[in-house]
Amino acid sequence: MTSTLPPPTQTPSPRTPQRPQPQRSEPRRTLLPDQDAFARGMWAEGLVAALATLAVAWPLTGLLREDTWLLPAIALVALVTVSGALMRTFDVPPSLVALGQLLLGIGGVCTVFLRETLWRGLVPTADTLDRIGGLLQQAGTVLQTYAAPAPTTEGVSFLVVSVLTLTAVSVDSMAVTGRAPASAGIPLAAGFLVSVSNTGRAMEPWYFLAVGLLWLVMLAQQSHRVTSGWSSPNRQESRGGQDVSTGPRSLRGLAQVLGASTLVVAILGASALPHLPPTFFGGGLARNTEARTVGGDAAGEVAFTESMDPSQDLRNQSQAPVLRYRTTGISAEPLRVTATERFADGRWQAPDRLSAELLPLNSPLPRPAGVADDVEVSTFQTQVLENQLAPPHLAAPAPLVGLELSGGDYRFDLTDSTAVLQGRAPRYTALYQAPIPGAELPGHVGSVPADPAEFSPDLLAVDAASGDAIAALSEQVVGAEDNALQAAILMQNHFRQPGAYTYSLELTPAAEVGAADPISAFIASRRGYCVQFAQTMVMMARHEGIPARMAVGFLPGTRQNDGSRTVVVADAHTWPELWISGMGWTRFEPTPGARASSIPPWTRAPLDNDQAPATAQPAPDPVPELPEPTEAAAPPADSWVDDMRQLLPTIASVLGLVLVLALLMTVVPLIGRRYRERGLREAHDPAGRVEGYWRVLTRSLADLGVEEPPARSPRVMRGYYEQRTVLVSPAQDALRRATATLERSRYAPVGTLSETDAARMGQDVRAVVDGVRQASPWNVRANAALLPGSGLEGVGHWFAELRTRTWPR
Repeated sequence: MTSTLPPPTQTPSPRTPQRPQPQRSEPRRTLLPDQDAFARGMWAEGLVAALATLAVAWPLTGLLREDTWLLPAIALVALVTVSGALMRTFDVPPSLVALGQLLLGIGGVCTVFLRETLWRGLVPTADTLDRIGGLLQQAGTVLQTYAAPAPTTEGVSFLVVSVLTLTAVSVDSMAVTGRAPASAGIPLAAGFLVSVSNTGRAMEPWYFLAVGLLWLVMLAQQSHRVTSGWSSPNRQESRGGQDVSTGPRSLRGLAQVLGASTLVVAILGASALPHLPPTFFGGGLARNTEARTVGGDAAGEVAFTESMDPSQDLRNQSQAPVLRYRTTGISAEPLRVTATERFADGRWQAPDRLSAELLPLNSPLPRPAGVADDVEVSTFQTQVLENQLAPPHLAAPAPLVGLELSGGDYRFDLTDSTAVLQGRAPRYTALYQAPIPGAELPGHVGSVPADPAEFSPDLLAVDAASGDAIAALSEQVVGAEDNALQAAILMQNHFRQPGAYTYSLELTPAAEVGAADPISAFIASRRGYCVQFAQTMVMMARHEGIPARMAVGFLPGTRQNDGSRTVVVADAHTWPELWISGMGWTRFEPTPGARASSIPPWTRAPLDNDQAPATAQPAPDPVPELPEPTEAAAPPADSWVDDMRQLLPTIASVLGLVLVLALLMTVVPLIGRRYRERGLREAHDPAGRVEGYWRVLTRSLADLGVEEPPARSPRVMRGYYEQRTVLVSPAQDALRRATATLERSRYAPVGTLSETDAARMGQDVRAVVDGVRQASPWNVRANAALLPGSGLEGVGHWFAELRTRTWPR
């Protein structure tokens, strides 16, 4: 029987005209159809990637006090996930999917945090750059200053949400769009390690378990997609007379067992190994004073900056040097680092320093508040020759009136008169003021009671638990004295009475003396170290209506042979600061014994104003003279925003080049797609659409490195592709169906094919292209996505048509 089809190697002959067949009313399609849009969008994989991104941020809930960052983070991660799935559903090229997610993520961050700086709510302006700089600077201050849990300022929220949004884009682009979940473990691990390392304690196992399980799920989804397309998923082989199944199901099961076992071993192994102290990426964020260093002897590492209690530094008696300095002061003053006014839950809380409340960088320091004009003061200089104290902390006598750093910048907190370093300063010079020893203080000093409305409520708040004990002691010591300075001197002298109190790091348990709180226990036992003496005097002063706060820093240190002084970690110390009318914030020293600094000279004045002032304490041995200090502060350095403005032309040029490249990688894939689908747009019947889909197949495979076959019969071209590609079973079947449909289109009578056949051809072409893409190396896939050959060919074809239209022959 003679076949009605020509031999496979012959060139198809032109068809003879036949009666036109009625056309169906279906709309013409230019996009490749698909059997399952949900599968194409990879919604399930995107959901797992989003959950993994949020799991990375789980440890942050313990680092930050408020969860105001959580809702914006969830919303923007969801935006990135849903937008990527929608673009994949509509067959947007992978490069455009990632670019679209990035732009939407950036737009979402700008809408949430920078909306008021955008022109018409859309376009960034110069104010946007300034606002970003302010938010990042605010976040940096929190990272360098606070102990966990740190306050969630707007800058911190901006930083956390921005990082999580970029992480979501990276993970979704790699694991879902790029179908490489293994590489997505890199951004997940980076974000996870930063979050966990700053908790200040050993890693909680469920943090790792959540991220590890979700990452394994992503790997399982990818492996299921790949193994389901194997050519022999249900093959059975005879072994020993019995048929045994050897398909991918058994391999997936083995992989699941291995993955689960590895996860369990990792958790158990981590819990069994000893934990070294964590590393802190921020200067002060989440520091745990119990795990700061191994042995606690690292230079400059002190615990009181976060705990406001130097007991750890006193107990280890570390001789690690912190400072070496010279001073022109008549008497050696303690070096103040910081102060706090908030007492809660039986301990002092580290101060909150908001960026908005700090003076601009390197601003001249203001004159100390509250000092009357008739109080005789002198300005002295402290020159720090070696500084090992970690920023943002700076040690200097108080009150500061000038500061000059050899390197770096500082800001000043007016609320507690504390300098906040913005980077390490190995050397610096500080100017401070003090009343002249022996000079008579005016009679009005301390006579004006403090107005509570002018001070923070914390400065006058008495600890409720010890309120009764404080009131009884204050009544006993102060009595009816209403002058604040004289009342403070009475308190100081009470604690320093010989034999009245005992200095000791070993505190008497509250239960032994029938007390319910630490301060009451100290009053009853009369045993403690500098913190107990200082905080009790603070509470007594507040009970008398005198604003008071706790200062922490160092004793003056040990004098060396060359006249300089050396301060070590074990010199940590605390003392009270009281607000005295006419003198402002004034230092007192209630701690007795050798572990205290010298009594401030102005507190030696007799309580009776009619008596002559006491003789000043003899000055220490003379020290080498220092250069005459200058009152003018160093001119403020340009901020990083000013530097950015100077570099704006260079940045604009680089950004312009980047935008051109990005535009090229955006336009070329679009041109390539239109060029590949050109035959579909020009087709008017099912047969034409089948030919158009075949051109899509050949040009798409050419982008993936498989050259187009020579013009042969469909069967020969199928053999050509089968030899040059590695196709799994579904893709092989799709190639056979596509070539069979093409064969019918070319050799069967006109009207044989229907729109359903054309749609099936499009589905088969997509399956073949996807199969070849999955089997191609990553660099081939990236090149096909960013700079496809069909796109460059389409550009050339477009220029050729433009030239023909412009200069016709």
